[in-house]
Amino acid sequence: MPSKNKLSVFLSIFSFLTVIVLVVYLGNLLHSIETIEQQLHHQAQQPAYQSTRIDDSDINASYVPAYSHIYADGGQAILLETTLSIRNTDPTKAIQIHAIDYYDTAGNKVKNYLSEAIKLNALSTADFLAEKDNTSGGAGANFLIHWSNPNDATPPIFEAVMVGSGHGKDVSFVSRAR
Repeated sequence: MPSKNKLSVFLSIFSFLTVIVLVVYLGNLLHSIETIEQQLHHQAQQPAYQSTRIDDSDINASYVPAYSHIYADGGQAILLETTLSIRNTDPTKAIQIHAIDYYDTAGNKVKNYLSEAIKLNALSTADFLAEKDNTSGGAGANFLIHWSNPNDATPPIFEAVMVGSGHGKDVSFVSRAR
């Protein structure tokens, strides 16, 4: 009988220590995820501005639907954060982005994201953030991107990625340029 008590005590101590190790491990794992998220926090890009003279007839305009909020549950607003992603899909040639304008539901310009044209190198991406506490765009917000392709690069991809949560729902979706 005494050996059963010793075994029981040993198993209890071992179980307790195992739980402690797991709690410490999971706590460290959670902390490392939070640290990674903090490191990846969006920072305003410092694009390489480029002064170029382009004939206005060579500039394209692409419309990207975006939403500062959507409605659910009988009209309750869910605020959304929008990341505009501009992707140069060409493996060897650059494109130029001349303007990125953000418009509200009524078609009024809310914000201009660039002060000068930028060069987007081969296979590079630029992203711009419309934060969820900025509701000025409304449910019908959009971006208008003015760009040129002086090197005959493959067509770029323009996407708006919206994410948000509210009323017990997590929402995410993408819209592409037209």
